[in-house]
Amino acid sequence: MKTILIRYGELTLKGNNRDIFIDQLIKNIKFKLKPYKESLTYIKDHNSLELEMIDESKIEVICNIVKNIFGIYSYSIAEKISYSNTEKIIDTVVESAKIIKNRTFKVNVVRKDKTFPIKSDEFKLDLAKNILQKYDNLKVDVKNPEVEIQVLIKQKKAYVFSEKHDCVKGLPVGTGGKAISLISGGIDSPVASFLSLKRGLQVDFLHFMTPPHTTKEAVDKVFDLIKAIAKYNTNNSSFYLCDFSTILKELMHIKDESYRITIMRRVFLIIANKLSEKIGASAIITGDSLGQVASQTIESMSVISEVSEKIILRPLITFDKEEIIKIAKQINTYETSILPFDDVCSMYVPKKPVIKPKLKQALIQEEGLIIEEMVEYVINNCITRYYLKDGEWNEEKKI
Repeated sequence: MKTILIRYGELTLKGNNRDIFIDQLIKNIKFKLKPYKESLTYIKDHNSLELEMIDESKIEVICNIVKNIFGIYSYSIAEKISYSNTEKIIDTVVESAKIIKNRTFKVNVVRKDKTFPIKSDEFKLDLAKNILQKYDNLKVDVKNPEVEIQVLIKQKKAYVFSEKHDCVKGLPVGTGGKAISLISGGIDSPVASFLSLKRGLQVDFLHFMTPPHTTKEAVDKVFDLIKAIAKYNTNNSSFYLCDFSTILKELMHIKDESYRITIMRRVFLIIANKLSEKIGASAIITGDSLGQVASQTIESMSVISEVSEKIILRPLITFDKEEIIKIAKQINTYETSILPFDDVCSMYVPKKPVIKPKLKQALIQEEGLIIEEMVEYVINNCITRYYLKDGEWNEEKKI
């Protein structure tokens, strides 16, 4: 019988809290594999999880999902055999050796179940001997083999496999709390969201649009970016789309236009804080990278962050653009991010934005503006919630 062995990796270091992380991971896996629940059964172990295949034809599609679930270190597709059937184990190992092309192999036996009657080293030599008898063109190389055939013996079963497939690792989504990601249509914020998910955060998304200046294509672009990230997220994530046009008109009254981006980002955070209170989020995620643009200097981030009661997470703070682009390509958001549709920030940016704003000056610029009243209006009337169900977007007017 074929089975998928899933290794926990970092989760095994969590001491007394290990079961909390493992239970959340299994919950996430079951949600992601819900369409295939009739094709497998779950067998939980202290250091690993086994997906025993009822329908082996679904292995490939299930593995493609598993590799993108945070909290999984690696997986192997194994043949499971009763450890009492020694001849069957030998036959399976010998059969697995037929994939070897360049003549070199190594056999490794891990005997976790000490009731298995043959010692690891003895069984390893016996298995290698049987392979060499079957394939006279092969030879053993213990240092640099083309293929390492693994035999894992535990709980009265033997598992035979020859490959370990790396996964996205990290921590299970949902173990780190909940946060709102301020997502634009650019390259950085989707990557920041991905890295936050990797550390176990459940991530919801907030995007600001300014119709009619924001085109439908620009908004669709954000929907597509969130959909690309959704394969790493949980079933509870939401996308909040905020019509910012009313506040934008109010911000046009700022006397010193060099402070436009600074004030606008402060208002973004005020709205994100209010929304966080409504939905139970404890943090706000941004795509800031130190020094990348005027609003991402130490001085700018300090003045902008001053309005936030929630902790602000900046996963990309020390990343350069090439590093960010590399991850964007890996998670398939890059090509969408570079589509030529502008967001609210790019349309609103002044010719010479202030690089080192002063809090006192920012507060002076805000005098006379009815920001608090406008924010309350937006929170109550201008935010629409969307959520993915069966790969399709669903709309919910009230939040």
